[in-house]
Amino acid sequence: MAKKTYDLLFKLLLIGDSGVGKTCVLFRFSDDAFNTTFISTIGIDFKIKTVELQGKKIKLQIWDTAGQERFHTITTSYYRGAMGIIKTAVFQQSGFSDLDVVSVFYAVYG
Repeated sequence: MAKKTYDLLFKLLLIGDSGVGKTCVLFRFSDDAFNTTFISTIGIDFKIKTVELQGKKIKLQIWDTAGQERFHTITTSYYRGAMGIIKTAVFQQSGFSDLDVVSVFYAVYG
């Protein structure tokens, strides 16, 4: 069995509509890279980054969900066991109706 190289493990989800920059945020944070030519995520993807905070090694599993409605059934199955949700959005004058989605998922999976 492999030796554990971290003190804490957190599973985080990036959620939001298609094209708002979830994958760009993930790559910028995990790889310190930025690319303007990403293609849409199909289903789900993830990256791992280990950070040190107050002398503890924290392993972050950051899951990048597809924003398209057709992948909704697949991506919601990954919400179980998540310890945090990061909502990525581009807000327009039409309002904040997408925030209701976060409230529903928290009530069901939180």
